[in-house]
Amino acid sequence: MSNSTFWIVISVIGVATIIMRGSFILTADRFKLSDKFTDILKFIPASVLAALVAPAIFYHEGIVDALQGKERLLAGIIALLVAYKTRNIFFTILTGMGTLYLMQYLF
Repeated sequence: MSNSTFWIVISVIGVATIIMRGSFILTADRFKLSDKFTDILKFIPASVLAALVAPAIFYHEGIVDALQGKERLLAGIIALLVAYKTRNIFFTILTGMGTLYLMQYLF
């Protein structure tokens, strides 16, 4: 792929992305979402975070086993307890990553 073709493709994808996102923002006033649907939308960030974190804990080195990477499971449990206690996402991530790095360093 030539350099000019690469930049044309990137530009077209960028413009298409801006048009798609902008269309939702510009037409949001025309549509009224139900209260139940907006309540459901509040759970999307938590479910996406769980979908990103769970495979990292349970899928380790090509094996699906929670005890294979014990340090990951322990860091996940500690992060879960910190999240429950503090309700602070930044502190939860910092504690979980710190625990994981410490456990990998020690073992």
